[in-house]
Amino acid sequence: MKNREHYRLRRIFRSALLAALVLLGAAILLGHLSSQHMKDIIREQYTEQQLFLARGAAAEIEKGIHNALSDLILLNAMPAIQYANPESYETLLLSTMPILNRDNIIELLRVDREGKVLFVANEQGIAMRHFGPAHGEAAAFLSWATVFSNRGKTMITGIRPKDPAGDRKQMVMDMIIPTYEDAVDTANIRPSHRFSGYVRATLDVNRLLQRTLPSIKSGKTGYAWVIDSTGTFLYHPETTFVGENAFDIRSKRNPNISFKDINQIQREDMLRGKEGSGVYMSGWHRDVFQPMEKLLAYSPIRIPGTTRELTWSVAVVVPVREIEGVISTVYQRQILFQGLIVLTILLATGVVLLYQLRWSTLLEHEVAVKTEDIRKSSEQLEHSETKYRTLVESAEDMIFSLDNDGIIQTANQHMSRLFGFSSPMELVNQSLFRFLPKDQAEIQLRTIREVARSGKVARLESAFTIHDQDFWFHIHYMPLRGSDPKKRIILGIARDITEHKNLEKQLMNTEKLASLGTMAAGVAHEINNPLGIMLGFCDLLLDKIPPGTMEYNDLKTIERHGLHCKAIVESLLSFARLSGESEEYSNLNENIEEILSMMRHTLSLNNIEATTDLCPHPLITRGDSRGIQQVLLNLITNAVQSMPQGGRLHVSTTWNKAMNKADLTIQDTGEGIPRQFREKVFDPFFTTKKVGEGTGLGLSVSYGIITKYGGDITFESATATERPGRSGTTFTITLPVHDQPERDESPGN
Repeated sequence: MKNREHYRLRRIFRSALLAALVLLGAAILLGHLSSQHMKDIIREQYTEQQLFLARGAAAEIEKGIHNALSDLILLNAMPAIQYANPESYETLLLSTMPILNRDNIIELLRVDREGKVLFVANEQGIAMRHFGPAHGEAAAFLSWATVFSNRGKTMITGIRPKDPAGDRKQMVMDMIIPTYEDAVDTANIRPSHRFSGYVRATLDVNRLLQRTLPSIKSGKTGYAWVIDSTGTFLYHPETTFVGENAFDIRSKRNPNISFKDINQIQREDMLRGKEGSGVYMSGWHRDVFQPMEKLLAYSPIRIPGTTRELTWSVAVVVPVREIEGVISTVYQRQILFQGLIVLTILLATGVVLLYQLRWSTLLEHEVAVKTEDIRKSSEQLEHSETKYRTLVESAEDMIFSLDNDGIIQTANQHMSRLFGFSSPMELVNQSLFRFLPKDQAEIQLRTIREVARSGKVARLESAFTIHDQDFWFHIHYMPLRGSDPKKRIILGIARDITEHKNLEKQLMNTEKLASLGTMAAGVAHEINNPLGIMLGFCDLLLDKIPPGTMEYNDLKTIERHGLHCKAIVESLLSFARLSGESEEYSNLNENIEEILSMMRHTLSLNNIEATTDLCPHPLITRGDSRGIQQVLLNLITNAVQSMPQGGRLHVSTTWNKAMNKADLTIQDTGEGIPRQFREKVFDPFFTTKKVGEGTGLGLSVSYGIITKYGGDITFESATATERPGRSGTTFTITLPVHDQPERDESPGN
């Protein structure tokens, strides 16, 4: 019996050892696969981070160049500069040079129309006298500046050494702007508008880049570098690279490594102004000299110029081993930990097997069954919790819990994003009154307390205003089981049904238009015939009665009101004819310009400033010109009437390439549409104007015209109470584009 137990013990121990080794091998294999997968994920995240850093650096450098251009333009507008007044040079330059130096401008040079240098201001001081004719390069600048078509433009040259005979790593570039006598001062009351030369500003490129790039780091040792449009390093942490050709200097430093990948990226992407990322081999990184793989992300720096657009490129690099080294260390520790766990399990198994000899087979079986049940229950519970957490966090509905006082206890990720927070924990212990208007929050709180009191489920549809945007939600409240009855927790699930509500409104508007159109056609037809007879007999009587008499005036009154009725009937007939199909197409921009030209006098009389921002390409949209112009006239007329004290009207068009649709926006700074009227603005015969001033058909007719052409019309509005100082209404019309506008495929566009 004892030998049998020992044999059984050895067999069980061998089986446990074999199982442990298999598990350990599987754990090592899974750890290795997970490590590789994690390395790929981390590499992608690092690449995105590097690309973000490269974009930020490019934006800062472009901003620095833009500031320098703005300084040059502002200085060129000064009377002392334009009229070459020596008495004002010194005072002006002494006050402006510190500001220009702050924006990296280290030298100013003024040349007159004869090619003579009038003054030079730089780090050595200000020289104010005539230096004689300019040298050859400056003469070329003068030749460019003399061309009248270059007036108001700026020439930006390529990179050059600050001192050709000195350190070639100190690099600058020149900005030249033509000067005309346009300014007015006490000495020049009437400007002559003559060409008077040019101003050249020299920008210190090294200082510009040193202010931005040294602080950029990716990971622990990653850094940034910049090349210009010729492939020359403008900035690099290794100063020996600055001023050298990026295609040659690497090979000179380590000719044993092929730099084919980085050279191809520089030539095909970076020098062409493209953005992207890649991987290449290098032979060093900072103080480490050995072959290594590097991650690279790059973004273009666009420098506008009159003759050509210069493009630099900023790149952020980091060694791949720096990223993957952290992951490898973590997974090595994980494998070691798994081995320790397996060893511990083996030791524990041995101890249990020793004690097994003292217990009966029945007890052993019972313990095994109980242990298995506990393990399965634990796994099921863990799986259930994980599944629930994943379901809640990935749901597109708001899932939350509150107490009787409307204090949020838990919230999911979707709810935190909707309310503008990065984490659900920022919503915990916050009141509903913080996020919702008082009346909306009170409605929810009453429902929550009723659910807590009755213990029954409640459902309701509610309109919320979140960050000045209206939403509709279908909310399901239910009490959580096991919570304290005195302070019961309520679970809420809210589904966004805003789009569904909008579709319902559109369907209701469509049904109203269809039924009212049929009715309007019949009513207008029955009224139009007797109305025409009345106006005809009125006209006959007017021919027979002399003007100035009481009868004549009465007849004119009848005629005026009859014509008003006729206008209403014509609007009804126009409304009823909206269902007709039209296959005509028209130029949207031309329709806008024609309507604005027609209403220019009306806008001026009402002290309204009209501006446009139209798509530079023709937008051929579905819809005949008459229908589109009627819609434009209705909307602009409404905008004028909403600005009795004057204001601004802005009309813009854009082309949505993805949807191949044109977007038309009409924005005013008027009084806005009150909230209680916004759902009715497209209803026929609805108007807030005085009796006799409007028929209430303008927007409903416009809605019918746009939907007939397969488009859509929406609006946003805010009153002075809702948005003090920024009231107004914006109508947006979307129409299908028939022919795609021709796109400019030239470089830089």
